[in-house]
This record gives sequence, structure tokens and C-alpha cells, in this order.
Amino acid sequence: IVTVLAEPQVGSKDENYMQLRKLGFEAYAERRYADAAVYFTQAIDNYWYRKRVQSLCITECKDDGDFVDEVSSISVYLSTKRCVEDCCQSRLGDPILITDPLVDEIFRKNQYYSIIQKCWSIVGNYTGNIEAAETYLLFNPSNVGMHQRLIDLYRITEIDGTPPKVYPRKEPWYNLQYRSGTVSYGKEEWGQCEYHLKGAITSFIHATNMCRMQCSYPFDKPAVSHKTTSFLSAAEQIVKSTGECRKNCYEDIPLKPLSPNPYFASILEYLQFCQYNLGDTQDAADTTVSYQELHSRNPIIKENLEVYQDIHGIAGNVRQDIAQFLRNHKLDMALLGGPSPDQEEKILFKKRDFYASKDFMSNKQCRSLVHLIREAAIENDGYDMFKDKGSSPFTSYEKFSGIELSAVIDMLEDGAVDLEDVQLLMDTVEAAKSQIETELQLQRPLYFDYIHIIQRTALQGVDDRPSDEYSHPIHGDNCAIQPDGSCVKAPPAFTHRDWSAVVYLNKPAEGGNFVITNSKLNVRETLVPECGRIVGFSGDTLHGVTAITKGERFAIGLWYTHDISHAVDMEHLQRRIDFVREREEAENEA
Repeated sequence: IVTVLAEPQVGSKDENYMQLRKLGFEAYAERRYADAAVYFTQAIDNYWYRKRVQSLCITECKDDGDFVDEVSSISVYLSTKRCVEDCCQSRLGDPILITDPLVDEIFRKNQYYSIIQKCWSIVGNYTGNIEAAETYLLFNPSNVGMHQRLIDLYRITEIDGTPPKVYPRKEPWYNLQYRSGTVSYGKEEWGQCEYHLKGAITSFIHATNMCRMQCSYPFDKPAVSHKTTSFLSAAEQIVKSTGECRKNCYEDIPLKPLSPNPYFASILEYLQFCQYNLGDTQDAADTTVSYQELHSRNPIIKENLEVYQDIHGIAGNVRQDIAQFLRNHKLDMALLGGPSPDQEEKILFKKRDFYASKDFMSNKQCRSLVHLIREAAIENDGYDMFKDKGSSPFTSYEKFSGIELSAVIDMLEDGAVDLEDVQLLMDTVEAAKSQIETELQLQRPLYFDYIHIIQRTALQGVDDRPSDEYSHPIHGDNCAIQPDGSCVKAPPAFTHRDWSAVVYLNKPAEGGNFVITNSKLNVRETLVPECGRIVGFSGDTLHGVTAITKGERFAIGLWYTHDISHAVDMEHLQRRIDFVREREEAENEA
């Protein structure tokens, strides 16, 4: 394929990423798509160049060269922060940019590559098109639409049945090392395998630590100053900002090292096999123990540990670098209320296939989402086949209303609901997915299959309701209950739904409890709904909702799958929200 591409008229190399971003949008609006692609590429490069300069300046300004793990002195913090700002001013030639958090997040996740991909697609630059798509997916792997576009691109650019070899433009060093290590593993080149995988671990942890170091001084965010009313509130601001920033260090790195983590752990899994085949039994045992710290449920790893202990007499210890990584992760999650030392106090019950916890969200957040549901919910939504049964699909004593996420965004685009409420809903469901993956120690990523916000209301003046009737009868989400109590995965059940969750937004005046039962329909666990409580469970877990006899019950229903072909395109939904935000900002400026 021969691509004819006009030489783009690019801007000055001295322009910062926000200026280049503006030029990119202007070029796109004027249909100068090649120019737009180059401007956005330059903007991304400039953003990450500035991040590297910031890291260098922090290293120079910190006396001990270490990362900030707690706020011990506001005055030391502020003096170091000023040093960093002066250093960046000197090296960059202009002040630190304080950008809108949403814009910063788009840069941080390299999401402007979706625009670059579209521009090269219009121009007909297939290499740039594929490169942009590969780069975008490296940092945003759950985007279903981009996955499909990439498959189509490779298919139409095949030459004699062979697709072109195009790699992500910004692939991190640890990814390259990891790929080289797995290739060596396949060739049984054990020495090279160990070399590359050790390099991947070192590079990976270094990338995380560099990100953590930047977060220690969030100088590109609104400043904390001596004018703060109290040193305590200043410290609280710093801790909160540091925690929120460091969370991104674990979420945005392409291998996503949230513990337990299947991707990061897979490096260790390959490495221990290579070390064992080299005869490095002690190193292999240490690597295996380190893997178990990330994934205790892997039966193969447990068998390997037994081999090292019973046959070789080696117990193995957690590698020092992994132990430090896990300590850092525990500390950082404690800063933002994630898996912290007091996390056990938040767990209400927990088994292998289900769990429930509290304090997932604040009362203010719950009130905002309840308001959204009241404005948007549609009677009997999601249960059209039962509309002839009345106001609720399962009982004549309640009213059921709900609305699916994409329909909420439709209403947002029409101006019918509040932008911040919809963004809060998006943030809440994403945070719930992360917690489900962590608490249930899932070894494969989850994708959203269906998202439904729900209101159940007890009807007034009803006093003859059977005492054993349910608001939602006992059922499995991916299977059909049989007379013998078993639950069989077969149509019409949604057999692709692997896991589910419910986030509760209020406590009904009476009833509406979530129950989990055994195959004889005897109750195993009961969860009383309250604001901030969340329950997660496998698709074949039998569960139901007891009768709501007084008041209302508001919740978010979430269904997940491991099959990406059934996945909701969350990136596309977020972009729709972002476009509404940009439109409102433009209208306010006008």
C-alpha cells in the first residue's frame, strides 16, 4: 500500500502541550487532519517530556533522594515544592502548567491517540492509523471499539495473508523486555529469558516509583499554601492529593500492577520456570513465593512450592524488590482508603465467590445518585417482557423503575440530567469494578456487560402481601435454577455474565435485604442495604431481594463478563460525557 501524505504544517517546538492541543482541535475543525494528527502527537510528547523534567527536579530538590511516604513537615514540603517549581521554570522556560484534571487524565492515559487514529484513518495513512490504535489500546485495553477497528485494519492491510508488523509508538521498556522474555521462553533460551524478565521487573518497578515520586509533590495541581487555615487541613490536602495521584500510578501503567494482579504476576510466573530450568532452585523458589504474594489462588504455583519444599528442601522468600513494591502499594492504598490496615473492618462477609463491604462511597455521593435516578429512571426498564404484569416485573406490591447507563448519557446530551451526577455514576461503577477484581482475587480482567441504576418502591395501602414473597425471587445471573436446586448455564440465562455486583445508595424504611442462598434456597448471608455498601458475587451465586414493605430502595446493578465480545464500550461512553463537558465549557466562555 502506498500512502501519499502532504507535509503537515506543524507548530513551533517551543509550544507547550496545552497550546499544541488547541492547535490540534483547530486543525481538526478545519479538516486539516494530517496537521491535527501531528499536533496531538507533539502535544503528547511534550506532556511526557515535562513529566520527565518534573521527576528530575524532584530528585534534585529532595535532600534524602527518597520518596515522600508521609507528611511530616508542612514547611519542608512547601520549601521543596518551591524548589521544584523554580527548577522546572529554569529547565522548561515557563511555569508549571496547572491543567483541568479531566484534560490531565486524557493526556496521562494517552487517550488523544484515538483522535490521532481517526485523523490518519481519514487521510489514508494506514501505518499511522495502526500505530495510533496499538498505542491507544496499550494504555486503554478495555476499549472494545478500538479493538474491533484494529482487527479490521490488520485485515485490510494484509499482504499475501500476512498482516504488517506495527508496534505501539510509546511502548514502555518493561513491555519490550517482557515480550522478549516470553519469546526466549518459547525458544527454551532460559538464560535470555531470565535476563529479560528480570529487566522487565526492574523497569516496571522503577516506572511505578517515578510516578509515585511525582505524586509526592503534586505541584501541577492547585497549590497548598501558608494561607491554609490550619496545618492539619493542609496536611489532609497533601495526603489526599498524594493518594489520589498514586492510585493512578498503579492503574495507568499498562501492566496495571494492582495487587493481586494477573499481568504483573505473569512476569514472575515465566521467570520462575526459566530459573528452575537454569538450575537456580533458590531463585526460582523466591520468585514463586513472590508470585504467591500477588496470586495466592493459583494451584500450579502452590504445587511448585510444594516441589521446592518437599523435594529440594527450599522454602523460598519474597524477593526484596517485590516486598518493597507491595509495601509501597499498601501504603498508597491506605492514603486513599483502599486496601488499608483497617480494610478488614469494612468487610461485612467474605467467601471465595462473594463478599460485601461498607463505606464504599459517601452520603453526599449517594444523595447525588439517588437524585439522578429519580430524574432518569423509567418504569419497568430492562424488563419489557414483564410489562403486562404491572408496575414491577416480579411483584404487584411494588413499583420498579430503572435506566441503563447509555440511556442516562442520552439524557445528558439532551440536557435533561446533571453532568456531574453522570460523571459520578461513571466513576462509581469503575471504582466498583476495581474493588470486585481486588477483593475476589480475579485472575482475568472484567468487562462491563450491563449497568443499570434501579429504584424499587413499596406501594401504599397494601396490607395483604404474602410474608414469604420476594421483591426479586432467588435466581442466578448466568444460570437457570433446576428442581434439584442446581443452577444450569443454558439459555435463556445470560451465560456470559461471570460476575455481578450491587452498590447500595440508601436504606429502605422496611425490607429490601439482599440474600445469598444455597442450593436448597436456605439463606447463607444477608446484607441490609445502606449507602456505601457493596456486594460482589459470581454469576452462579443464588441470590434475591426480600420484600420492600415500606419506603424506597436505590441501587446500581452491575453485571460483568470475561468475554470482551460482550463488553460495553466504556471509553466511548466517557468520550460522550467529555464532549458534553467541552460543549458546556465553550458555551460558558462564549
